[in-house]
Amino acid sequence: MSEELESTRQALRAAVSAASGAAELTRLLADYQERLARAAEAEAGAVTRAREAEARLAASEKQAAKLAKQLAEQRYQAAVAQWRLESVQGSKWSKLGDAIHTKSPGEVARSLRAPARRLSAPKRADFDPAPPALEPEPVAPVVPETAGPALSTPLAEGFVVPKGPLARPYLTVAAIVDRRSEALFRYEWRQVTNFGPDNWQQMLDEHRPHLLFVESVQAGPLQGNGGRWLPELAGRERGLRDLIEECGRRGIRTVFWHSGGPISAAVPMAAYFDHVLVTSEARAREWRAALRHDRVGILPHAVQPRVHNPVAAAGDRSGVGLLGTPLLGDPAPGQSPLVTGKATYDDLLTAYRSVSLAVAGPDADARTLLEVAACATPLTVLPAAVEPGDPALAVPPGAAVAGHRAWRESVPVTPLLDPILDWIGLPSVRATTTITAVAALSGQAELDALLSTLRSQRLTPGQLVVVAEGLDTSVVEKAARTVHQGDLVVRETGTAGAAYRTAVTRGAALDRALRLAEGDLVAILDPRDTYGEHYLSDLIRHVTAVDADIIGKASYFTHMPESGATLLRQPAAAHRYLPEVAGPTVLARRPALQALGIADMSDEWDETLMRQCRADGIRVYSADPYSYVQRRPVTQALLTSSELRGYFPAEPLALI
Repeated sequence: MSEELESTRQALRAAVSAASGAAELTRLLADYQERLARAAEAEAGAVTRAREAEARLAASEKQAAKLAKQLAEQRYQAAVAQWRLESVQGSKWSKLGDAIHTKSPGEVARSLRAPARRLSAPKRADFDPAPPALEPEPVAPVVPETAGPALSTPLAEGFVVPKGPLARPYLTVAAIVDRRSEALFRYEWRQVTNFGPDNWQQMLDEHRPHLLFVESVQAGPLQGNGGRWLPELAGRERGLRDLIEECGRRGIRTVFWHSGGPISAAVPMAAYFDHVLVTSEARAREWRAALRHDRVGILPHAVQPRVHNPVAAAGDRSGVGLLGTPLLGDPAPGQSPLVTGKATYDDLLTAYRSVSLAVAGPDADARTLLEVAACATPLTVLPAAVEPGDPALAVPPGAAVAGHRAWRESVPVTPLLDPILDWIGLPSVRATTTITAVAALSGQAELDALLSTLRSQRLTPGQLVVVAEGLDTSVVEKAARTVHQGDLVVRETGTAGAAYRTAVTRGAALDRALRLAEGDLVAILDPRDTYGEHYLSDLIRHVTAVDADIIGKASYFTHMPESGATLLRQPAAAHRYLPEVAGPTVLARRPALQALGIADMSDEWDETLMRQCRADGIRVYSADPYSYVQRRPVTQALLTSSELRGYFPAEPLALI
């Protein structure tokens, strides 16, 4: 009985094993059949394209043969016409006529005695109707590019004041301002400056401005409008008063901005304007007392991100730039004035970015200091003048970090104008930019890391799209709601309820999340990495400053878990237009990124994305290296393009 039972068990085990093998064989056959079907479909498509190419080639050959026959016939007809002409010219009667025309009896006699020359007529067979044979030029084989460059090469070097969209394109402003204010406001409204006392009436008729904005312009290289309004601003001529009166008759608001200079010199002309703006509350009290009315507002000195930004100038930063009077003696080698009396404003914008350190004396212009800081140039302000060899003139440790913080604290002019326009009675409506953060998760640890990143951000994205693997969507959504109150989209990889799930690459999951994004900008977050609290807010400032569809970081800090060291990768790649940036740092315009898509790959999807950007001419900008730390295993490319920046007590410095 026991032998029969044992034999039955062995038979069952053999049957189970056979069934398992049959099931595996069935799965392999099905997978093979699927791949065979895809291959057959690809082959059919290739054959179809080849037949279409053959049909086009046959049509081209027929057309070439027809054109060759037509050309041969035209050559034959031309040869017949030439034969007829030469036959007529060589006939005896033609020569006799020529001789008679010369009125020489000898020529007539010789023409009568000379025999007539007969030419043979051309034949069609002499002209080949077949197209000539052409040997194709040899084509060099194309070498596939399997990897991008190890170190970025700049696509465009050197700062150039960009063209760009206007914050308020519906608002037209006639402006009498200096060159720096012209740059400050050029992206805020439709600005008209090319008019003077001789043609302002034509300007009003042509442009129909909503506002006349006049600044206390001073004479010098930065004066605006070609200096044509300086006598009027000084009160020596009444052209500006006539312009203000005409604006009153046409219902055009008038504003005077006292940006600098003596108050006593500006009050007489400012009294004719509807509203007056000053740079501080202390100045506002003085102006209210002088004008004896309360139509005095505050517009402090500010910066224009499109103009005052860390975009690199041509060449590397070097030397010390002096502002005001910071020295007791003559400058030493490597020290020179940053602002000269003959420099134009375009020269200043380049000079702000050309020095390793700017040192300002106690008498330095406050507005210039703001602009220098907005260009992320390290700045030292001295309470008193020092000797040329003083240690304060040396670039201090951590100067780049201080410059980045100063750039972050600079105040753009755009939001300052909103309450002022409301105050003077003009509409101020601006387009807002929304951000969608997308992430691909694999496991609970990555979910916790993503929530920690979102919780710490100063700028909260309007939409969050998560594609999770190995997590229930309800669990992910409940956890995400604790840190994100905006639009939330959660999807799970694979098919719910299936016996097994097909592995999905991180690139495929990110591409799926990208298709669900609805924001103007899309930020890709990798939960394996660390993001600082200013990560999104800093990147959005770069978006407003540069002309690029994709913003990211080619220079960034990376952590090596094996040794605990922190490396700064590609330190020279910050603040430049480059061919590629790291995928987990991408903040891109949604239409451009969705058109590119994200490749179905694991960790190399960003290299494919950047190659596609180069192929399609998509402009990519590498921002600052801060507020992000990548955590990856050590690679040769990482070590050859990095600088050691200490062990992980230095990580907070990277996440400023």
